[in-house]
Order: sequence, then structure tokens, then C-alpha cells
Amino acid sequence: MGRVTDTSGRPALALRALAPTDCDRLITWIDSADALWQWSGVRAFTWPLDRGQVLRDLAARAGSGGLLAGIDESGEMVAHVLIEPQHHHGVGHIGRVAVAPDRRGHGLGSALMRATVRHGFDEMGLHRLQLVVYTFNAAAIAAYRSAGFVVDGVARESALGSNGRWDGLTMSLLEPDHRRPPDYGEGIRIAGPRDAQQIAALLSELGYPHDRDQASARLLAWAAEPQGEVLVAEVGANEAGGPVAGVVAVHRVPCFERRGALARVVALSIDARHRRAGVGRRLMAAAERWAAAHGCATVEVTSLRSRDDAHAFYRALGYVDRCAESGRFIRSLADDPAG
Repeated sequence: MGRVTDTSGRPALALRALAPTDCDRLITWIDSADALWQWSGVRAFTWPLDRGQVLRDLAARAGSGGLLAGIDESGEMVAHVLIEPQHHHGVGHIGRVAVAPDRRGHGLGSALMRATVRHGFDEMGLHRLQLVVYTFNAAAIAAYRSAGFVVDGVARESALGSNGRWDGLTMSLLEPDHRRPPDYGEGIRIAGPRDAQQIAALLSELGYPHDRDQASARLLAWAAEPQGEVLVAEVGANEAGGPVAGVVAVHRVPCFERRGALARVVALSIDARHRRAGVGRRLMAAAERWAAAHGCATVEVTSLRSRDDAHAFYRALGYVDRCAESGRFIRSLADDPAG
């Protein structure tokens, strides 16, 4: 999937080495076995977490420089992260990402990841940063993506929580991609959880009724999809972002009968108030940029025969209706007893 870089720089966090005096505060952030597995993975600690475990781990890692505290502008520790470097390979494994519970929801997760990425590449000289995040943790996935991380794949049923087995997403960021993030065009960015309400309205306007929760589920599913991307166009954007005027979802399909891959635009919707203002053109251009960056030689889009205006729009962009050359056969599996 593609990348989005948070350029606001606010809020900002500084990193310093985790100290023994930080451990008592850190332990209070981990209030259940599920929280422990989510924070540390399944190998590092046992529940209940206590000061002795954390201090022993801190002593064992002395000199590695990888256990870090995130400090806000007042000097308070509000976050924690671990970077385990493998210097020979230039790889850093990120784990134990945590933000103080009373400070969540204010952008500190993204700030922590910006600081972690800078530390890993600028201070530790690494080439690749990688991590695993459980698929239900939408806020963490959004924070990692805001720092430029992309999905590599799924680690199936990699942990056992109180509600069953959890799937993990493996995500990574390469130093060259961090230095040169992709440009989707002015006002175009990757969609995130905060866009759910506006995307729900856009999908409903397209003829596929959605509420906020349904759109959130769609966004989470696509955030975990390494071969697809959801892009939005903002209008009147400022430092905090502007209203979403349109959305496009594009997916890479590898070919088998020939070389390469194609990209399929599976949804494009523009707010009625912003049509005929170039928003659709900007989104399609962004989808084409994404497709080219992911090795696609062609882009295709389907559109109902009743959407005459949409057909004229695609033709104006150079798309050719080739349905006369091949059929489109569809069979629903929803009511198939064999399914």
C-alpha cells in the first residue's frame, strides 16, 4: 500500500533513554493481560507485569540505546518505544509502542512515530524499520501509516487474546522512502480513520449507503491491504486539513497470462458541491501515480451504463470503453450452498 507523511510536526516529542525511574509510570499504562500482549508481544514478559520484570529487561539492554522514553514539551514522559537494531543488516525492529492512557487521542502516537523514524534513520543509521501491529488496533495502524510505514503482509493468528486469536500486520519503512515520500498531487492524501464520516457520505452519494461505522470498517480493511490504497482530495486545506471533497479506491491486480499488473479503480465519488471543479481529475491522476509506482502498466475502471456523466468524464481522461471486446461475467456466491 502507499505512504502518507505527517508534515505538521505538532505535537512534537523528544526521545531519551528510558531510565529506571520511568518504570513505575510505565507499568501503570499496562492494566491487563491483553494490554500486555498488545504492547510487548508474546515473548518478552508475563502477566501480571511488575517492576522487577521491567528493571531486569532494562538492565539486560543496557548500552543498546534502544529503550526510549517519549518526552513532551513540559518534560513529562508520555510515551515509550523500543528499537532493536541489527546493525549488520541495517534493520531495526520496533516494539513496545505505548502512549500514556490520559494523553491518547491528541496525536502523540503519530508524534512518537515521527521521532522514532528520525532516531532510527538519523541517529542509528538504519536502512529499514519494521514492526507488527494487531489488525484491530486502528489507531496504531493510522499512526504508523502517518509516519510512512506500509503493509508487507499478515501474520495470521500470531497471539492469543481474551477474545480469541489475533492477526498481526507486518509493516515497514525504508530509509530512501522516508527521504523521498510519494507525491499524489496537491490536496491529495491517504485516507485515515478521521475521514470515516465524510467517506460514508461519499459512498452513500455514490449509491452504496454507509454509516460512519461501516466506512470505518472499510478503511481498516484497506489499511491492512498491501495491494490497495484509498486516497482523498481535500479542499481549502490548512495545517489541520480541509474538508474531504472526494475519494478514490484503487487496487493492484497481478496478471498471470501476461507480464506485469493492472490497477483497478473500484470506487470514485465526488461531493456534489465540488463536481466540475477538477477534484475527480486530481483523484484519477493520483490513482494513476499510485498505479505506476506499484508496477501497473494499465488502469481500468467500471461504471454502470446509467452513469452517462461518468462515462464522458472517463473518456475525457483518455479511457476507452472496451466492453465490446470481452464480456463481464458475474456470479454471486452469497446464496451458494456450496460456499
